[in-house]
Amino acid sequence: MQKRARLLLAVKAAISIGLLAWLVMTIAEREGMDALGERIGQLAAVPLVVAVALHFAAVLSGVARWRVLLDARGLGQPAPWLLRSFLIGRFIGAFTPSTAGLDGWRAYDVARRTGDMPGSAGVILVEKLFGLVGMAAVCAVLAPLGALDRLGPGALPLALAIAAGSVLGLFLLASPARTRALARVAPRAIRGRVEKIAEALAAQQLSASRIASALVLGIVTHLAISAVFAATGASLGVAASTTTLLAVGNAITIAILLPLSIGGVGVREGVAVMLLAGAGVPTSDAVLVALLGYVTGQVPALVGGVLLMLDRGARERRAASTELAPDRT
Repeated sequence: MQKRARLLLAVKAAISIGLLAWLVMTIAEREGMDALGERIGQLAAVPLVVAVALHFAAVLSGVARWRVLLDARGLGQPAPWLLRSFLIGRFIGAFTPSTAGLDGWRAYDVARRTGDMPGSAGVILVEKLFGLVGMAAVCAVLAPLGALDRLGPGALPLALAIAAGSVLGLFLLASPARTRALARVAPRAIRGRVEKIAEALAAQQLSASRIASALVLGIVTHLAISAVFAATGASLGVAASTTTLLAVGNAITIAILLPLSIGGVGVREGVAVMLLAGAGVPTSDAVLVALLGYVTGQVPALVGGVLLMLDRGARERRAASTELAPDRT
C-alpha cells in the first residue's frame, strides 16, 4: 500500500513539474519572464482585498452548512468553535491533496468532542454530496453565460449534463430510500460508496428547511470561490468579462478537486491559460489570475495555522501544570 502511495505521489509530482515547466516555457517564448514581474508591480490592491474577503465568505458559508448538518445528526457545536476548527482544517488542508486534510480534520475534531466518529464522518460525507449538488448548480448557470465561447460546442452538453447531475442529487437528498434503491442497481465499482451515502442520509434528520439551507450555502460557497478569480482578474485588469472570469474560476475550482497534481499546482494555472487564451489574455496574466487566487486563499489557512499553534501551546501549558500540581491524595 505504501509503495502504491509513493507511486501516486511521484506521478502527481511529475504532473505538477511538467505543467509548471510548460507554463514557464510558454511565458518565456511569448512574453518573456520579465512580464511576470512587471504585472505583479501593477496589481490593484482593492480587488486583491476583495479576493481575500471572498475566501473568508466561502469559509463562513462552509461553516454554516457544516453546522446545519451537524445539528441534523444531533452533533451540534457552537458556531465559534466550528469556525476555529474549520480554519485549522484549512491550514492542514494546504499540505494535503484536494480537501482531504480539511475534511479529515473536521471529522476528527468533532469526534474528539462528541465521541461519535461514525456520525462525524457521516456528516462530512453528506456535506460533500450537498457541495457537489451546489457545484453542479453553479456550473449549469455559468457554463452558458461565460464559458460557452471558451469551451466550444462541448460546453452546452456539459452544462446540461451538470444540470442533470444536480437534479439527480436533489432527488437523492430528498429520500434516503431512493439512494438505497440506487445502490442496489449501481455498478459494483461505486456501489460501496453509494451505500455509505444512503446510510449517512438515513442517519440525518433532514427536514425540507435544512435541505434548502444546506443547498443554498453550498451554492454560495462555490460561487464565492469562483468569484475569487474574477477579483484577481480585476486586480490585473485582464481583458475578459466578469462572467468569463467567473466561468474560468468555476472550471479551476473543479479541476483542483481532481487528484491530478500536488495541491493543484500547475493544474489551476494550466486551466486558466487554456480557457483565457480565447479571450486574448496573455499567458503571464492567465497564470497570475490562477496563482493569485491560490495565494489569497492562504490567508484563512494562515489564520488557521496560528490558531493551531495557540491550541497546542494551551494544551502543553495544561499538561505542564498538571504534572507540577501537588498530589493531594
